[in-house]
Amino acid sequence: MKASELVGKDGIFWLQPPAGRFYPAMVSLLLLSLGAVGVALWQGYPQMGLLPWVGVIFGGIVLLMMLVPRHWQAWRMAELAWDAEYLYLINGSQDRAKAIARGALVEVDRERRVGHNGEWLAFSLDLALAPDDLDEAAEVLGLTGETAHEISPGIYRFGFKRAWHGHSALSRILAKLVPNRAD
Repeated sequence: MKASELVGKDGIFWLQPPAGRFYPAMVSLLLLSLGAVGVALWQGYPQMGLLPWVGVIFGGIVLLMMLVPRHWQAWRMAELAWDAEYLYLINGSQDRAKAIARGALVEVDRERRVGHNGEWLAFSLDLALAPDDLDEAAEVLGLTGETAHEISPGIYRFGFKRAWHGHSALSRILAKLVPNRAD
């Protein structure tokens, strides 16, 4: 399934960067890269030495990246979305999603942990998955070279590092994911 197909649907909650921080950061990067190119050209005129060219090239690369419309889509940075029936494991950079029935969710672990390759995980989900679903979910999340962490037979833990929110805000958001549990 394509993640972009989910964007227009109503009732789907995306765990993505808050718009109040995401868009100002993007605008700042755009303006800074434009400023870097402008200052490098102004400082280097009329004879461009090495340093102004470095500013033009690197500032121009960032400027070109910021002008690509897909970089302004906050949902591409999400790893998880959900609605009333499904959890969606998202790989926004590859525009892929895996729908998993909400009944497969066993537990939400809100404790911060260190993942198996050293990154901090903001939270993790324990999911009851069949082997075929496990393989597809691991492929969507880019975990093809790694083994899934099996916490009990048929139940696998998936850690998420891109939470984009503080600990208390993340706890409130994840409480919506599992509203029938009191934590």
